[in-house]
Amino acid sequence: MTPKEAAAIIGCSPQHVRTLIRQGKIKARQVSMPGFGSAGYIYDISEKEAARVAAIPQLGGYPRGRKRRSV
Repeated sequence: MTPKEAAAIIGCSPQHVRTLIRQGKIKARQVSMPGFGSAGYIYDISEKEAARVAAIPQLGGYPRGRKRRSV
């Protein structure tokens, strides 16, 4: 699944999912996109891995999955 799909399961933004992948907190593999050379790739995250991260208790910050109210 893509970072956007994983973010919906985890309850965060797709950018945060990419950050967690780079930090090594989410396991994902890079799949190259044809025609883009070495710079073109997408992350492939398993559903099991997204569910594992979603099950980790959150210790701080704004609650997962809740939208902030805009004033």
